[in-house]
Amino acid sequence: MRRVLGFLAGVLVGQWLVFGGTFSPADLHIRATIAWEHRDYPEALRLWSQAVSLQPGNAELHYLRGRALAALGLRASAADAFQVTLLLDPTSSIASEARDGLAKLQPAGGDGQVVVPLEPGLGVWMVTAVINGQRGRFLLDTGSSVVVVGPALAAAAGLMPAPGHEAVELQTLGGRTRGPSAVVATLQVGDAILSDVPVVLHDPGPGVDGILGNTFLSHYLVTVDADRRQLALSALGRLTADTAAAAVSVPARD
Repeated sequence: MRRVLGFLAGVLVGQWLVFGGTFSPADLHIRATIAWEHRDYPEALRLWSQAVSLQPGNAELHYLRGRALAALGLRASAADAFQVTLLLDPTSSIASEARDGLAKLQPAGGDGQVVVPLEPGLGVWMVTAVINGQRGRFLLDTGSSVVVVGPALAAAAGLMPAPGHEAVELQTLGGRTRGPSAVVATLQVGDAILSDVPVVLHDPGPGVDGILGNTFLSHYLVTVDADRRQLALSALGRLTADTAAAAVSVPARD
């Protein structure tokens, strides 16, 4: 019995040493660097964030945390981390890296940036869009090639199927289906407005009025800040349509 109790006590002590011990900022930095080199950016962010909480005056740790945030597409949070880095009197090399990081976060189009709130829902993001002056709740979907407008919103916005056009095939969760095409006079998200936007009239599913797809999104550099629940749209200017479509980033899931 004593041997059994001694063995169990040894196991418990070993587990406490492995799982209960607190890593130092240096240990966390080493682990985060390994995660970064393996492109495990979420883990790198988690570890560098822990290191920052233990050593909040360390400018380099704030910079590295910002770099991980930027790699995950969390632009606003990354900018905050780089700004904090510069406020902490960093070395000249870290200050230069932080300034470069901030510069890379600037909108690519140069025509300004529109930021609108996002609403999380069942692992996806919802955004408010205005169709011909009629407001609706849209699923943000960079994987959808088209904007889909549901029947209720289409009726309120005065949308009618385009004459002489064949129905457009859609791939939905329920399988392949078809819907008539139409053209929206104005589609607006925040202050971002497009005219004569092609859409498909089809039921988008329960709880939403439509799906915001790439016939709108491909005109912008799209960035989702999951921390702040914000969607940023930066005009792509004169980039080609193929380049524009490639610039649309996959939205983060909540």
